Amino acid sequence: MRFLLGVLLVFTIGCEKIEKLFVEEDILNRPPSKRCADCHTKIYEQWRKSRHSFAWISEDFIKKTKNRTKTKCLSCHAPLEILPEEKPELRGKLKDEGVNCFSCHYKEKSNSMHGPYKVFSPPHYSTYDPNYISSKICAGCHQKTYKVWKTTGSKKNCQECHMPSKKDRLVQKFPFRYFHSKKNLHNHSFPSLKATEKDLDIQVSQEGNILILKVKNSSIPHIIPTAQQGSPKYYLTLTGFKNDKKVLKENVMITPKNGFQYREWKRFEFYTDEKVEKLRLIIERKLSWMKKREKVVEKEFSF
Repeated sequence: MRFLLGVLLVFTIGCEKIEKLFVEEDILNRPPSKRCADCHTKIYEQWRKSRHSFAWISEDFIKKTKNRTKTKCLSCHAPLEILPEEKPELRGKLKDEGVNCFSCHYKEKSNSMHGPYKVFSPPHYSTYDPNYISSKICAGCHQKTYKVWKTTGSKKNCQECHMPSKKDRLVQKFPFRYFHSKKNLHNHSFPSLKATEKDLDIQVSQEGNILILKVKNSSIPHIIPTAQQGSPKYYLTLTGFKNDKKVLKENVMITPKNGFQYREWKRFEFYTDEKVEKLRLIIERKLSWMKKREKVVEKEFSF
């Protein structure tokens, strides 16, 4: 009955007046993100498990900023308001929520929640904002990665990889869940995707006693590994054999400073006392919050 009454009101007095009638003012005062879970349950649960939600309380962040005394790093870990291509201001409250719902979606100027869809949402004012389908919205904090991404000319935006979507309802609460149709619900856990063998072209060859390894990042449109802060690393382990006897063992560490550029070959040379007949290559990565390395690629080559 209430739902039918709501639909009747929409058609009789219009969406804008309905919004004013049903707006819940506390939502527009940057309350705890748990408040958003009342309606956006699925999105909240994804965000709650994300690295964004732990940005302020991450042990690695606290250590690298010397107990948060490096002030230039702080605002991106508890931002007040995210604006396209602008470094944000530090939030004054609820810092333990890190990059929270209101950091990204609430805009003081419009006094509304911004997002990639034009929707009718009575509990708060909503504004369609095309920046939410643009990498610009990520650029204020992820400045280095954004600058590199721009140079690649890639048509993929950040959201395609790090906020993959599937059809679902933006709202779970009755009756608001039925106020608009299913849309692409973007994953708010912001997965840090792992490169695969399909993303890396690998070539090996020998010239006398020199073993040559070449690796190209063929499909990820930024440096790998990449990070504004933290210390992500890739590790290359090469083991060479002749007559089933180990004749080569080399380890290489890759950081964002010497990482794999998009569509560029990176060349490594290793001296061997004897020519290698078989080579095993293992590539692993360890992101800043990981306790252990995880395998990316393992390949064997014969000569």
